[in-house]
This record gives sequence, structure tokens and C-alpha cells, in this order.
Amino acid sequence: MKEIKIDAFEVKQPIGSFYCGVIDASKLKDITFSDIRRLEENESRELDDFIGIQRPLSEIRTKAIEKYISGPEATFPNSIIISINEKNIDWNSESKQLVIKYKDNSEKHKIAKILDGQHRISGFNDGNTSFVDDDDNQQSFGLIVTIFIEADISTQANIFATVNLAQTKVNRSLVYDLESLAKSRSPEKTSHDIAVLLNREKGPFYKRIKRLGVATKGVKNELLTQASFVQNILKLMTHDATSDRNYYLAKEKGGDKSNKYKLEKTNYDDAIRYPFRASFLNEKDSVIASNISNFFSAVEKLWPRAWDKSNKASSLNKTIGFIALVRILKLILQMFSEQEGVDEERIIDVDEFLGILDGGVLSDDDFEALVATSKTTKVIYDIIYDNLLIDEDE
Repeated sequence: MKEIKIDAFEVKQPIGSFYCGVIDASKLKDITFSDIRRLEENESRELDDFIGIQRPLSEIRTKAIEKYISGPEATFPNSIIISINEKNIDWNSESKQLVIKYKDNSEKHKIAKILDGQHRISGFNDGNTSFVDDDDNQQSFGLIVTIFIEADISTQANIFATVNLAQTKVNRSLVYDLESLAKSRSPEKTSHDIAVLLNREKGPFYKRIKRLGVATKGVKNELLTQASFVQNILKLMTHDATSDRNYYLAKEKGGDKSNKYKLEKTNYDDAIRYPFRASFLNEKDSVIASNISNFFSAVEKLWPRAWDKSNKASSLNKTIGFIALVRILKLILQMFSEQEGVDEERIIDVDEFLGILDGGVLSDDDFEALVATSKTTKVIYDIIYDNLLIDEDE
């Protein structure tokens, strides 16, 4: 028999005893499998039965986790939960070790059923189960694991349902707000700082943004969440915020890690495609903030009633309007870059934005006539685009 030994401790709870320990990611991936919930026809072929407890693996989520694992700050501090048959495991209470046993590789890959954490495990591959620590030493990626022994299918299903139903989705605005505490530079941190700045100062966003995604006590009509602001400004700054963040974080940490990550999308065409990228890469965050403020000041000056945050009839002052306007801002910034060349210090003033936005056709009434639904975003974009004073031949 072949063995895998892990240090562990026993936990006793109403559901029964289970064990918690630490295991290398490569070893855990080798012994685990997912029991995907699916329909299977029984022998009588008269009735379909549901079997398995897990949800199907999401390829998109797996790739996102795989990329995250390769980052300089990857961590999984919460436990992966598995179930192992009694015949495949021994508990040594004296040495505090769990011994996982198997005959051969065919059995090895089917020892532990995943009850929670299948996407985390699927994100590991031959290239990311180890990492270089801050002292430039190669280390195995350790994972906390909770092991249930001989848990029946009912208990397995109960554990899966309890863990997943009890989880509360983290408020995205809170996630971005916490970026302000980061030491290293990142697109999210820059966008967050700009959101806070514009929300605090007199201007088009004054007391309009919900910090942490919830209403501020004593402030009325905060129509835009911090998450909505950040997510849409990021589209003008980067193709991949995580990739940029990893680069700056590794640079901050130094050592061999600083050479592992490279900045992507840094050429002229990229600066056109992402109009705030040149300013971000050159740490001209004040230029980004000024261009956003000036553009929306022009919007406020041109359509004051529609942008007024107390106007409940307007669609322009809501998230759908903001999204459409950011797309228009991107278009205008691209136009300036194509005509004048990319300039990370270029600040377009309010009158310049007005000169393009004011085609003389749209009025505040037009934005009050629209039903505020997600589909209205394109309608708002189209009617503003049609109103722009731009030379199509340039």
C-alpha cells in the first residue's frame, strides 16, 4: 500500500468527528474528484434519477482561479472539504497524523470526494502548485483541508448545502473600498481613489456615490454605487486589472517576483483603445480624475435637470445613464488621441467637452421620456452619440 501522511487534529461537533490538516496542493489534486450532480437513467429505463451533489465546473471560473493562484498574493485561507472512505484512511491519535492509503494510481485519483472547493482545486496545474516565497525559496502551495471519514451521501449533501447556502456574497463596493489600504498601485485603487475624491468635492459627483454600496446616513439620492463607478472607469484604463495589480504588487515586494510579472497592453494602439491607460501607467491619476470631472461637468451643464440627482423621472442620472456616458467619454477621448496623439498629461476642459456634446438636439425632456431599464443604456448611448458634434471624416 502507498501512503500520504498529513499532520492533522480531530474536531468533534454535533455532525460527528472530522479532521483538519494541511496538504500540498499537488497531492490534494491527485487524490480528489468531483461528484457532479446529473441525471442518470436506471436499469429499468423507466425513471431518471438525480445523482451526485456538486454543481458542474465552470471553465470561466476555473481559469480565473488558475490566474489568481499564479499571482503574488494568492491565498486560500479557508478549508477545502472532502470525504474519504474509511478503508483509505487511518488516524493516529498519538502522532496526530492522518495516513491516506491506496493501492495504485487508479485508486489514488478516486480517494477523496470534494464536498466544497472543487473550483479552487481545479485551478491548480503543474505550473502553479509551488511558488517562490519572499526569500526566493521554492515552496509547495499548502492547503487547509477538512476531512470527513465514511460520510454517507445524505451527510455529504447536507455539508455541501450548508456551506454554500450560508455564504453571503461580498459587497463589490466594499472590495473596491478595501483597495485603498493596498500599498502597491493598481487600477482598482486608482479608480477607488478617484471615486472618493469626486464624491467628496463639489462637482458632478458630489455626494452621489454610495461608499461601500450602501446609502450614507443623512445623504439623499446617492444614485451610483462605488462598484458601478469603479467597474466602468476600469474599462477605460485596463484590459485586465488583476494582471496590472500583480505587476505592481510584485514590483513592490521585489526579489525574483519582480521579474516574473510584466505589464501588458503598453503600446500606442493600446493607449488608444484604453484612453486612460497612458495616464495610469505614468501615474497621472490627477489627469484621469480631471477628465472624468470635466466631462460630467459638461453633462451637468448641458442637461442640468436630467443630471440632477433628485430628478426621479430622469434616466440619465442613474446607473444606466452613467454607463452610457462613460462609453461616450471613451469615444471622445479616443477621438482626441487619434487627432492629437496620445498624451498622458492631456486634460480636456469643460468647454471642449461641451463643444462635442452639444449638438443642439437633445433636451432634458428626452431623458425623462425613457423607461429606466438595463436595455435603456444603449438607447441613451445612441441618442447622445447622434447628438455629438463630430466630423465623421476626421
